[in-house]
This record gives sequence, structure tokens and C-alpha cells, in this order.
Amino acid sequence: MRIVALVLLASAQMFDYFSFMVMIEKHGLAAELNPIVVALHQSVGMFGLTIVKAGAVIFLAFSAFLLMPRRPMVAAGVLSVGIVLGVVGGVSNVITI
Repeated sequence: MRIVALVLLASAQMFDYFSFMVMIEKHGLAAELNPIVVALHQSVGMFGLTIVKAGAVIFLAFSAFLLMPRRPMVAAGVLSVGIVLGVVGGVSNVITI
């Protein structure tokens, strides 16, 4: 079950990331609704944003992995939040596209 949750987290976040790339290619950065993402993109560019996104996903996954043995419900909550945010971000991007 742990592997499934981690795969879902990675998949949801990749959906958000790749749909973001398509959206800004088609409509520009102004189409992005998240001001944090806009500020990051403007300050560190796409490469920096990619590193930050990957780092955030790794941090969430590692945190959940460490929490699993002692706090499985908290770990499930951490993973659930990461998955939901990825899906919501991706769907928002796809709607804009």
C-alpha cells in the first residue's frame, strides 16, 4: 500500500507539472493561478521551478515514509494532501488549456 500511495503522489504531481508546462506554453505565465508558482518561475525560471517541485515531492514522500511506522494516519494525511493538491492543480491547468 505504501508503494501505491507514493506512486499516486508522484503521478498527481507530474500531472500538475506537465499540464502547467503545456498551459504556460499555450497561454503564458499569466494563466497560472498560484502566485507562489508565478513568483518562483519569475525568479528562478523553469529549471529552478522544476527543482523546487521535485524537492517538494521528495520531501512529502520522505516525510510520509518516516511517519508510516509510528503515525500511519498522519502519513496517509500527508500523502493525501500531496495527491489532492497535484490533481486539483492539474485539473485547473487542463481547464485553462
